Amino acid sequence: MKVACGHTATFSFLPDAQRTMFSNRYIEHPKWGTLKIIVNMRARRIIMRARGGYIQMTVPPMVTSSDLEKALAKHGARLRELKNRGSRNIDPLRIIGEGIFRINIEEYKGERFMWVHNGSTATLMCPENTEYEKKQEWLRKVILNAIHEEAARVLPPRLKALAEKHGLKYNRCSVRDSHTRWGSCNGMGNISLSIYLILLPDELIDYVILHELCHTVEMNHSERFWSKLDKLCNGDSKAIRQKLRRHSPEI
Repeated sequence: MKVACGHTATFSFLPDAQRTMFSNRYIEHPKWGTLKIIVNMRARRIIMRARGGYIQMTVPPMVTSSDLEKALAKHGARLRELKNRGSRNIDPLRIIGEGIFRINIEEYKGERFMWVHNGSTATLMCPENTEYEKKQEWLRKVILNAIHEEAARVLPPRLKALAEKHGLKYNRCSVRDSHTRWGSCNGMGNISLSIYLILLPDELIDYVILHELCHTVEMNHSERFWSKLDKLCNGDSKAIRQKLRRHSPEI
C-alpha cells in the first residue's frame, strides 16, 4: 500500500446509487476553466491539483458530476490561483524557489547560456537577444536538470539525518521528478521524494520527510500516525501542513 503526501484538495464522497463512469478527458468548465479528468481505479476520493494552465482532477471510476462540482466549489478558487501562478513563462521576471535552493534567470551580453552558482542560488545567464517564448521547453528542461541534480545531492542525506535523529528506519530512498506528490512511502519502507522539495523552505522539507518516515511505522493516516507526526514536529504539524498547501510540486 502506498501513502502519498502532496498539495491536494480532496473531497471524500458518500456511496451513491447513481454514479457515472468517467473517462480520461479534458473538460472546459464555464467557471473554473480547463479541467483534466484522470480516472484512477484505486482512488477512493477526488484529488485536485493545480497545473500550468489547468486543474487536474484524479477521480474514482464511479463518480458523479455533483461530486466534482462540490469539490470545485470548496477548493476551486485556491487551485485556480495556483494554476494561474504556475502558468507563467520562464523569463528574467521569474525567481524559482524560496528555500534551500533558488534559481534566478538573468540576461547578459554574452552569446551562450551558462550557469553561475553562488551558495544556494543558481543563476541561469541568458543572452540578451533570447526569444523566451520560443525556448520555453528547452529552458524548463535545463532548469529541471539543475533542480534534479541538487535534489539528488541534498535530499537523501537529509532523510538519513532525520531518520537517525528520531530513531526511524527506512529501506531505500529515491528522488524523482514527481509533480503529483511531495513524497511517498511503500510497504517495503522505500521512500520517494519529489525533486521540487528543495524549492521549499526548510521547515516544509522536513515536514514532508518526517511525514514519510512516520509511514514506515504507520502505513495509514490514522490518529496514531498524526499523533506521531505532530510529536516529531513539536506540536506544529497542522500549521506546517497548512503552509505546505500553499505550494505545488512544479515550476
